[in-house]
Amino acid sequence: MVRLAVVVAVLGAFGSQATAQDVNWLGAGGDLFGAAPPAEAGVLDAPVRTGVEPLSQPYQALIDKVAGEYGLDPKLLHALIATESAYQPGAVSSAGAGGLTQLMPETARALGVRDRFDPLENVRGGAEYLARQIRDFRDLRLALAAYNAGPARVARLGRVPEIPETRAYVESVISCFLALTAGRTVINSRQCRAEAARP
Repeated sequence: MVRLAVVVAVLGAFGSQATAQDVNWLGAGGDLFGAAPPAEAGVLDAPVRTGVEPLSQPYQALIDKVAGEYGLDPKLLHALIATESAYQPGAVSSAGAGGLTQLMPETARALGVRDRFDPLENVRGGAEYLARQIRDFRDLRLALAAYNAGPARVARLGRVPEIPETRAYVESVISCFLALTAGRTVINSRQCRAEAARP
């Protein structure tokens, strides 16, 4: 009871704003909370950096917006575009695929894309097509293989086809995704492979 009276008296002496850190508890019966370690000069003032750098990719706002519309991780859509076209909206493959997400003419028509070389239309079409593959296959590797080699072939096999281009494609998109997740800037599949090989 006497100790309680001392504690109340000590607290009263410091006013109603007193906290446990403001009060010297030694006079009230001992070092109740232990001694605080001495602060190093400047340590408490230094800001603490956490997390990774935000993405800084070409077509950043457009791709992030479209990814959100289709429930995709923006880094995955960026990874696909880096692998497909290296962010070149006028890119055309030897097979005739075109634009940022490399849509074939018939795939673009089925998706309602009128101009495959318009960045917004193309990215929307590619995002919708990728989201469908993820929904149907429930496996990212199979979805990426379907995007590259066609969903019918992947569904028939139930695995990534033994096509070197398709296997390299799946590996590249995943490498780009991992590099972007780590806060690195990558523009093409070559950079993604180099980043994946870094320690």
